[in-house]
Amino acid sequence: MSSLDHWHPVLSSGELRRDPIAVTLCGRRLVLFRAAGGAAGALDDVCPHRRSKLSTGVVVGGRLRCPYHGWTFDACGNGESPGTPKLTAEVASYEAREALGYVWVKPRQAEATFPELDTAGYARVGELRHRMPAPLELVVDNFIEIEHTTINHQTFGHDLDGIDRVQVTCKATEATATVLTRGPTKRITWWKRLFLGAWSDFDFVADDTVHFSPVFVRFDHWWASPDDRREGMVRWRLFLFFVPEDDRTTSVVSFMFAKSRWPASRLLWKVVGPLFLGETDREVQRDVALLDNLADQSTRLDGMKLGRFDKVLGLTRERIARIYRGER
Repeated sequence: MSSLDHWHPVLSSGELRRDPIAVTLCGRRLVLFRAAGGAAGALDDVCPHRRSKLSTGVVVGGRLRCPYHGWTFDACGNGESPGTPKLTAEVASYEAREALGYVWVKPRQAEATFPELDTAGYARVGELRHRMPAPLELVVDNFIEIEHTTINHQTFGHDLDGIDRVQVTCKATEATATVLTRGPTKRITWWKRLFLGAWSDFDFVADDTVHFSPVFVRFDHWWASPDDRREGMVRWRLFLFFVPEDDRTTSVVSFMFAKSRWPASRLLWKVVGPLFLGETDREVQRDVALLDNLADQSTRLDGMKLGRFDKVLGLTRERIARIYRGER
């Protein structure tokens, strides 16, 4: 199995309309288009005739037409030549499905399981996508250690003055790596504190589990008193999927869910959901800036002075190499 052989969310369904769209996944250029009946199709973005980019073509009758000589292809990659009708051709095609507002693709021969998201009891808040200027491993590193939240994030995370008191627990299975952190919450604005129920004497709790086929993290975040007798009004559940475009750029697709103890919470999320979706967007933009500021984008861990918050990095590195990249 290689890094390509997993389900990846590559494009918002709303972006895929009449025109084909080129995407890059694991260094491979693909073209997505609306095939017969409006179903999403995915092919290698190269015509087998004279190697033109199919993404610069048009869709006619549910078939993707090459702009160079008019050859057409269906969603399975079967091609026809208008100039030589008896000549057939084939371009590599991918299995595509739409879920959670995104088009997901994987190679047809890959035996990957589609990721199931546990969202029972949670309201859907929305989705985001960001392009990170760093390799997959470094992007995952950034999102699963919470030490940087003290000075780089505004709404969630731990207080800088209390970071030395934060408890960090790491555990792993053959297929997952989990980091649990708990300690003094950072100071946030009064209206967020009121809505979230994140009082100044509360702990911020983060229970984050990384999966590796494909690579994604389930984040569970909430606030509670140190003795667990009181809990905040809101729990967040986010799923972040890491989609490598190439060795230098990684897309992060975020699916955001939440639940609260406020009355009529489902209706409430229709009002405040967009506000917190925008806040999450701004928070992730800070991560983009952090990754863009790295002096060295080597994915090797040796030579770094790692602390107790970084133990999970070794666990994820081993599983990315073994499960996601298929290295032995």
